[in-house]
Amino acid sequence: MQRRHLLKFLGLLGGAWIASGTKSSHSMTEPASPEEFKSLKHEPPIKAEIRIERGGPRLFVNGAEVYPLFAWSWRLLKVTPDFKSAGINIIYPILQVSDGWRQPEAFDWAQFDSFFARLLSLNPHAFFLPRLLLYLPDWWKDRHPESLIQTCYPFDESRNISTPELLIGEGGQRWWRDNPRESSFASPAFREDTATMLRKFLQHYEASPLRSRIIGYHIGLGTTGGEWHYSHASFLPDLNPKMAEKLGYVPEAKERLFSSYGLFRDPHEETRTIEFYRKFHALNADTILYFARILKQETGRRLLCGVFYNYLLENVWMQEGGHLCPEPILKSDDIDFIASPYTYQGSNVKGSKQGETDVFDHAGNWLGRGRGVAGDGGYRILIESVKRHGKLPMVEMDPATFVDANRDPNFAGSGSNTLQGSIKLLQRDLGQLFASGCGGWLCDIGSVKGDGWYSATPIIKAIRKLAELGDIRKYLDLSSVAQIAAVYDAKTFFVTRHWRSEEVYEKGARYMDYFGNWFLNSQSRALHRIGAPVDFLYRFDLKKDDVKKYQLFLMVNSFYLTSDEVKTLRTIFRDSGAIVVWFYAPGFVSLEKLDVQQMQHLTGFSFDILTKPGSMMIECRLPGEPNSLPNKFGIESERYPRFAVNDPAAQPLGFWQDQKDAVAFAIKEVEGWHSVYVGTAPLPVEILRWLAQKAGIALWSTQPDIIYATEDAITLIATNEGQRILKLPKPMTEVTGGERASVHHLTLEFGEVKIFAAKKYLSD
Repeated sequence: MQRRHLLKFLGLLGGAWIASGTKSSHSMTEPASPEEFKSLKHEPPIKAEIRIERGGPRLFVNGAEVYPLFAWSWRLLKVTPDFKSAGINIIYPILQVSDGWRQPEAFDWAQFDSFFARLLSLNPHAFFLPRLLLYLPDWWKDRHPESLIQTCYPFDESRNISTPELLIGEGGQRWWRDNPRESSFASPAFREDTATMLRKFLQHYEASPLRSRIIGYHIGLGTTGGEWHYSHASFLPDLNPKMAEKLGYVPEAKERLFSSYGLFRDPHEETRTIEFYRKFHALNADTILYFARILKQETGRRLLCGVFYNYLLENVWMQEGGHLCPEPILKSDDIDFIASPYTYQGSNVKGSKQGETDVFDHAGNWLGRGRGVAGDGGYRILIESVKRHGKLPMVEMDPATFVDANRDPNFAGSGSNTLQGSIKLLQRDLGQLFASGCGGWLCDIGSVKGDGWYSATPIIKAIRKLAELGDIRKYLDLSSVAQIAAVYDAKTFFVTRHWRSEEVYEKGARYMDYFGNWFLNSQSRALHRIGAPVDFLYRFDLKKDDVKKYQLFLMVNSFYLTSDEVKTLRTIFRDSGAIVVWFYAPGFVSLEKLDVQQMQHLTGFSFDILTKPGSMMIECRLPGEPNSLPNKFGIESERYPRFAVNDPAAQPLGFWQDQKDAVAFAIKEVEGWHSVYVGTAPLPVEILRWLAQKAGIALWSTQPDIIYATEDAITLIATNEGQRILKLPKPMTEVTGGERASVHHLTLEFGEVKIFAAKKYLSD
């Protein structure tokens, strides 16, 4: 969800919860009726797991594959029958675990028992995957003031929206606690007592008849509903003395906001700050894994454990709130799924309305849109990376529908105010989930009148039809078919300029740093529109065999590398024949210093450093190319350092706008591969398609459409109106029926969605 815009909307919803029949969690504390659990008493404990089969991670429950499509709503007691009618039987409630810890030695889970029982009465076939919010109760904080987070900036107490009247919903459901008093992850008391609370909760449900219906848990802490953004990240945590004791050093605001070399921290001068961020994020990851281990222990490893983490695209408050230690989470045997919401990037067009999401660079090139009809709905996690590590990627899908005439546009996007547009958005979201081999849940914030977003009859029918795709996917190969890899590095943000230090915040990019906004988020809008599938990976995922699969590598932010990492990349690309595109400053920051020699060794180019701030705009000089390609791209704002290719063996493709003789975009053959340097981002889709074709990649669509695909499935979202030719690697047919073919001639509306699968798996 776009939590930073949610407060105003939640205020509108306060009365709607009461209208749903639940006044507060206190009305849910009566013991569960034995009659309601009677049917469960002879059911054996459930076993849920993620297995890698037929090319991808899949959910199995009691040995049978289950399509991982779930549902949540503020009004589950009202809309669960609608979800059942739509073919969704796995419910995803959000539970504030501390609501059952009333006193130091008193645990009472009756309100949750009653809630589950009432949900079962509405759908006797329901299963559950609860999100467990692990915030400690207020009485605990009263007793442990020494364990609370301390920030560099005073926390604005007006942001405290953790009031019972506003946030307690059915069964104790809460969205998030943004309380001025939150626990420091460095506090031993926090860790020990949260573990006790979690163990008591899990032990209760392991001894409950519900052990046959709960398939796992999604554990959460931190700002915005348990997404593991460190609490109060906007205010520069954490000065608790225990943090300094644990990490060795915690910098004050001045050191965090200072970068000695423009957009970069110089390791020679700022080692302590860089090392703080490395240790701080390692502690955050370790905290997640500590609670995940407890969950697995208490459930005998029978149930799933998942987290929100590994966001890299569109992560907010990056330096303190980012997910910058992804590798331990990916490698852990205690984590089964990794979840994220999808994009909330707003439009950067001056005068655009809330909910409009078109993004342009400063040369006027349309990069794409995130939400709304014809938007990509792109995930924040790197999907192929998650799948490679054996985890199931999960997405929170929260498009408002026409049901909500007074919807907050941030939950919708353009086009959602009509039935046709609403169905296009559902087709996009559930089609992407189907074709990409992911799982996820519909997230029903609901209308101000108390109606569920997905409760209208035509919406229910549309969801049911899309949910039935799960019956097809059981037989499909979910292997990657992309020939393009977008490659990212999380630890780069340890050495880049702090997000709070940006002079100007771009419209639609609050709480973002320069690289997060332009190189990651805005660039991803164009990557999704190449007209061919793209795999999103971390740099540490790359292996030598990847050059047999990918022909175009986009190294988006590999700025901070060790000499061994540089050597590994050179070994991978040597004699591959691939095109490798290096953005801005590849390898410029080493462990010890700012190192242009390392940058030159990595890319094969020689460079001059331009230390005077200048426009990050490039004028193209693509030889012999048609006028359909942009003549310039990039950002007008001035930054430093910049780099100019000074290499007689390189072919110039573009120059810095303000220095006509300084090469900012070039290509060169290096040891059996082609190295491309581009000094800015985002690259427009027209140039990305040109590079893909130069790499020998056959684009799937003749138009810059959004393509999500695996070996046996594809979802296409049209980003313009009119004709296009879709050329597939193998014959497929639309899931609604039609001719089996490798080539499809399509005439589509703007935002129209087409879903294809291998015909042999489809019923007539």
